Formats: sequence, C-alpha cells, structure tokens
Amino acid sequence: MKPDLKSHSLAVAAVTLLLATPSLRAQVGHDPSNSPYQTLRYGQFVGLNIGYLNGSGGQIGVAPHSGPTFGLRYDFLGERTLTLGLSATLGRLERFIVDKNKPIETGRTGPFKQNVGLFEAVFQFNVTGGKTWHGLAPYASIGAGAVLAGATPADTSGFKFRLKGAFTPGLGARYFLTPRLFMRIEAKSTFWQVSYPVIFRRPPFSDPTKPPVITGLGKEWVTNAWYSVGLSYAFHRPF
Repeated sequence: MKPDLKSHSLAVAAVTLLLATPSLRAQVGHDPSNSPYQTLRYGQFVGLNIGYLNGSGGQIGVAPHSGPTFGLRYDFLGERTLTLGLSATLGRLERFIVDKNKPIETGRTGPFKQNVGLFEAVFQFNVTGGKTWHGLAPYASIGAGAVLAGATPADTSGFKFRLKGAFTPGLGARYFLTPRLFMRIEAKSTFWQVSYPVIFRRPPFSDPTKPPVITGLGKEWVTNAWYSVGLSYAFHRPF
C-alpha cells in the first residue's frame, strides 16, 4: 500500500505550525517597541545639579548647615546594576557665631555665610538594573568623601570647621528623556562630625551661674537633609 503523500504533507505542515506557534507568541509578547522596559545604551554621563541643604548646625548652630548647593557629577558604568560616580559640590551655607564669654541665649549672632565644598565618591544601586521602566530608573546610593569649609574671620570662639569626613546615604530616580539625556531627582542625608572647643563646655565668663554653651560631649554627629535635581548627558558609550 503506497503512503498517502498528500496526507503526510498535511501532517508535517500541521506539526510545524504547532511548534512554531509558541515562538511566534513569544515574539509578539516581548515586542521591544511595546515593552515598558528599555535597555540603557550608554554608560558614562556628566551632569549638573542644584539643590538645597537643610541642617541644624549642631546643638548651637555653629557648624555650616542651611543653604543652596551647586554641583558637578560624573557617572560611569551608568547602564548597569551598580553605577559609580564622582561629585563635587559647592554650598553657600549659613552658620551662627557664639561668643564664648556670654550665655547662649545672648551670645549667638548671625547667620553668617560660609562657603563649603563637598567631594564624594558615590556608589549607586539601580533598582531596575540596566533598564528603565517607562523611562524611570530608581536607585539607592551611598556617598563617602570630605567637606572643606571656608574661614569665617568674625569667629573668635576657637571653633573650627575646616576639613571633615562625610558620608551620604540617599534615594533617587533618573528619568530618561532620550537614551543620552536624563533628569535626576534625589533626597539624601549628609552626616559629618562637629567638635567643640573646651571653652564651650565651661560656664560663661559673664555669668558663671549660667550653664555651659553646650552640654554633653565635645563632639557630635550632625545630620543634614539634602534635596537636589539635575540634568545629565551621555558623552561616550560604555567601556
């Protein structure tokens, strides 16, 4: 009995169609043009940012704290789960000056302006990895570096805030306007240590019955809230 070539051909065609159907469905279901996820194409960015730092300046406000900030940031490996960055920021901050010979309620004057530079290495952990979701790429970050503050000649108390270590945890998001251009919004907390001269821990000369200007230890960690927005542009493909 000769095989039915027509029936055999139909069977082969049917099996081929059944095997191909899942593949076709998979391609339709993952159409890159319709996916909310888009792969980041560039890994190096340079950007500008502006912000506002809002802190207390410690117990008596003599450390630099509140004021606007202006910064420059360079990111590399920006298309991966871990982004590494370097930032340099100038802050036009305010601080108070306390007369060591007077009680705190009458001896504090200001605020006075003080320029502060903040230099950091930033480690950024991207929530969506090397992709964006509807253009968004949220992240958590930690920065570590140094704070360099300018002098304030009017301060005769002996208090100094010149060079300090700082670390800055934060949360933020990048919104990609194009594959090369993104906006950044960020909320961070910056920590640095403040040290007080011995004279602040003694009763004021003008009224020895009053308590010292500061209480407790001669050092404290100060927290500053820091909010910023920025714009970055890719100038080179990834390494």
